[in-house]
Amino acid sequence: MALYTGKTVEEAIEAGLQDLHISRLKAHIRVISKEKKGFLGFGKKLAQVDIEGINEGTVYQADQEAVKGIPDDINRQNAPLVKPQGFVSPENQPEASDSGSSEIETVTTDEQDIPVDKAKAEITDSVEEALQEEELHEDFSQETSDVQVADQEASDNQAQAENQVAPSEISDKKAEDNSFEAFIASEFPEAAISKDIEKAADEVADYVTKIIYEMDIEATIDKSHNRRQINLQIDTQEAGRVIGYHGKVLKSLQLLAQNFLHDRYSKNFSVTLNVHDYVEHRTETLIDFTQKVANRVLDSGDNYTMDPMSNSERKIVHKTIAGIEGVESYSEGNDPNRYVVVSLQA
Repeated sequence: MALYTGKTVEEAIEAGLQDLHISRLKAHIRVISKEKKGFLGFGKKLAQVDIEGINEGTVYQADQEAVKGIPDDINRQNAPLVKPQGFVSPENQPEASDSGSSEIETVTTDEQDIPVDKAKAEITDSVEEALQEEELHEDFSQETSDVQVADQEASDNQAQAENQVAPSEISDKKAEDNSFEAFIASEFPEAAISKDIEKAADEVADYVTKIIYEMDIEATIDKSHNRRQINLQIDTQEAGRVIGYHGKVLKSLQLLAQNFLHDRYSKNFSVTLNVHDYVEHRTETLIDFTQKVANRVLDSGDNYTMDPMSNSERKIVHKTIAGIEGVESYSEGNDPNRYVVVSLQA
């Protein structure tokens, strides 16, 4: 027994066969783990296989595995033929006699001798009966599923009819209150929005969980939502790998989650990812740094160019600078290299 690795399962197998100097037909191959490409360079793993030459022990073990779960009566019917007393092999038989008589092959079991043809017929009948039972079970399951789908569609149509508002009622409400908030509330019922965002939150959380799993990181995600905003809180022992340098990995995850959400649901929905309150800590650090930059510009009179930031971080900088007298800020460049410049107020 030997372990071999490779970029793919096939490469690992070829390496093992060359090392053992045997062909594939004479090797017992077991795949330990498949290769993982990882995500953004993280979690990449090589394929690993276990290879050994086929010997009597391997054949015996394979035979034992092959008969597991098969009824004893079937195993007895498929047992090897036992030579009856006085049996002579074809090579040692005398030349054909005129009698032309022949004996019927039998399969010896613990109870009685069963003709080979009869044993084969019994096995065929058993298989056909099993297939018929399986087909009946599948037909019954399909009919049950169709009934459930029909009931579900009827329930959904009824619920949709109950939630719909008649045009006359909408006109009456607009006449009573022409405010924008009332119009939005009438056009987009809270119950419908809540139902959509709950489904969206579940799917985007599953999507992010799969990405983190491919990064070979164990994590759990707690989700919450407020009307059109979805918040995903990631809990893991490897927060640094999920956050990345200056939050770059976390920003990439959020971008993927946002695109996933927009492709399947309304673009009015938004999602925010957080790891161990990193977003709050990053915001506090950014505000403190912006205040120091403003003081430096006031003292020196020179403009200060910050490093490229995301749209949300630039908004934090602009909002902080707006509260400091004597300085102003503006953005330059194109995403993802767009940055903020802090200067003296004109």
